[in-house]
Parts: sequence; C-alpha cells; structure tokens
Amino acid sequence: MFLTDEEKRMAEGEYGYGPQIGMKILMAVGKVYEAEKLIPIKHAHVAGTGFKTFGEVGVAWLEDLVAKGAKVRIPTTLNCIGVDRATDLGFPKEKFDWQMRIDKAYEDMGCTSLNTCTPYWCGYVPRLGESVSWSESSAVVYCNSVLGARDNREGAQSSFAAGLTGRTPAYGLHLPENRRGQVLIKIIDQPKGYSEFSAVGCYVGKTIIDKIPVFENLPVPTNEELSTLGAAMACTGGVAMFHAIGYTPEAPTKEAAFGSNTYETIEVTRKEIQEGFQVATRSTTREVDLVTLGCPQLTIQQIKVISEKLSGKKVKDGVTLWLQTNAFVKGMSKQLGYSDIIEKAGGILTQDACTCLSYPELAGYKTMACNSTKVSFYTPGSNGLNILCGSTDMCIEAALTGTFPEEWKQDEDF
Repeated sequence: MFLTDEEKRMAEGEYGYGPQIGMKILMAVGKVYEAEKLIPIKHAHVAGTGFKTFGEVGVAWLEDLVAKGAKVRIPTTLNCIGVDRATDLGFPKEKFDWQMRIDKAYEDMGCTSLNTCTPYWCGYVPRLGESVSWSESSAVVYCNSVLGARDNREGAQSSFAAGLTGRTPAYGLHLPENRRGQVLIKIIDQPKGYSEFSAVGCYVGKTIIDKIPVFENLPVPTNEELSTLGAAMACTGGVAMFHAIGYTPEAPTKEAAFGSNTYETIEVTRKEIQEGFQVATRSTTREVDLVTLGCPQLTIQQIKVISEKLSGKKVKDGVTLWLQTNAFVKGMSKQLGYSDIIEKAGGILTQDACTCLSYPELAGYKTMACNSTKVSFYTPGSNGLNILCGSTDMCIEAALTGTFPEEWKQDEDF
C-alpha cells in the first residue's frame, strides 16, 4: 500500500499513539482488501459502542487508549448504545455504569456522543461523492444510496481508526466502478407505507445477500421509507448500497444505475412483501408486554404522526411503549409539545438506546411488537424475545390493548 509522507509519520508514531494504532488497523484492513492507498476523510461514525457487544475487554482497550493520550483527528460521532442517558428503563445499574465508561472514554478522545444510528439527520451530512467511514449498517446504506456519498460496511475498530487518522482504505464502494447495480428489483405490487418498505427490504436482503439492488417502479418514497428499506436489507443480507430509479442520485435512469453490468431480475408482489413480514415475526402468542417504534431511530415527523395517533388514548396497564430516538429529536419533540402527548398516553420517548443493544429481557419483557424488520431480525438472538412485526397502526393498537391484531391494518402515516 502506498503511504504519503504524513501517513508514514503517523504509522511511525510521530503524531502520537492514537494515529499510530489507527494506521496499524487501517493498513491491516487495506491489505485484506488489496487497497492501493488510503484516502482522506472528514467524518467517522463509530458503531459497536454498546456494552452488550463491547464487553469489559473492549472497555479496558478504550481506557488504555485514553491513558496513552489518543485523540481523534476528525469529527467522530457515536452510534446507539444500550441505555438511555436521561431515563431509567428498568435495566440493571451496572449495565448503565459500564455503558457510561464507554461513552466517557470515547468523549475523552474527542468523540461526540450523538448515540444515534441516523447521524445524517442530526449530525454530519456528507456530500455527493464524498468518502466517509461509518460503521452503522443502516447509516452506511443511506449514506451510499440516498446521499450518494461513499462508504464501506466498516467495523467499529476500523471506523474508529479512521477517526484517529482522518483516513480510510480506498477499496469497495469508495471506487466508482464498484457502485453499479447488479440486480433489478421490479416492483409489481407497490409497498404502502413505512412498514411495507421495511418488509420489502427484509425479503430483498435475504434473497440477494450482498449484491447492489436497483429498484424499479417504487412509489414516491419518503426519506424515512428509504431509510427503513436500506436498514432491512443491511440486516437480512449484507447490502451496503441500493439504487432507486428516479429517486437516488446515482440512478436517474436504469442505464445510469447499471452501467455496463448485466443483471438478473427479481419481482416483488404482495406475496414477497408478506414473506418479508413472516421472516420478521417469530412468536406463538399475540399478547405483548413491550412495543417499540424507532429502528432506525424516529425522526421528528414520525414522532409528530405517532403523537397524533396516541392523542386522547392510553397505553394498557402491563404494556410498555418505547418510542426510540436521539437527544436532538427528543428535545425538539418536547419543544413542539409532542412528548407531552406521548407521555400523557403512557408512552416513553427514549433517547440514545437501541432495543437490540439494550436489556429488555433483564427488565422482564417477553413479547415485543414492532414495525421494523431490522429490530425484529436482531432481537430474538440479542434479547431472546418473541417478536411480532407489522404496521405502525398495528403496533399502536397492541400498545393500547395488549394484543397484536390478527387483521392487517395499513398505515396512513410516514
């Protein structure tokens, strides 16, 4: 791998221990992927920051970096964590304490604890064609697809190494020739609403694994729908980028999306959409004690819509409703009066936390309803809960009644 003079000095420790260990990690990644060089970047976003995935050894590693004076060289933000810094969600105190040690160590090295999986909605928004190093899978897909910036599916250590150095290896989706479509997804029956976009993503991800899909005949999507589409494909498969003809910046036409690539065609009808929900539902009971909305974390528009649906109603005793977002959106929700409506109805507007990274199982919950195939895909393994996945309206009914409806209810929302 070719290194500039400055990169050589970083690797030799002239700029301190942080850039030196960062270069060691990036050079190893670059060797694996046969990158010819490193490229400069202006932003990193680090996932894998929850204690459930990080563990005590990871905490010790971070605190050792702090002790040796490591500092990030570019703006570096942090992903969701396993607790809510502002609200007691009923998790054991030691989990909170460990998590705060992780956040403090990163902050001591100059990182910003956004604690969100959607940094593009409350942090850094990269420009078309700009390279970054983000390691949250749904953020990677949104970055590549909707923003047209360039990113690979990074690990926590490689994205943090990018923050320590301001560099990332030039391979994969940083190279224009690797960003062309590989599979045409022909929409026969259009998804209706947020949760059906998620179901389409669930089906497509498990079908194409890690290829780049090109969607034809999508209905006019919202940013939230594009976000959940990408999030679902990133978890059931390894998709890091998609094109939606006429909507995403590198796909004004089918020809632009594919370039000279040949491709196969997969059709999506009502059958495939329903299959996406079936993949995401793993429960033998419809009685729920937890309902979560917000994976990826909720936008202010989504919270507005949910507050309208909850206005004048009450969450059933024995059921908990979590609406998951970040501190930025939560603050705005308070200012606009949405959080007051939600709290009066018995809902809890959380910040920072991700269900999969947190501890609902230790708080005694058994069966969860959600409108995101991403959280439903991860939660059984991460938390051991029964999962029911459907529309936002179905989830709200489950929160109000304690029972997930058998009859499909279509959203008219975000």
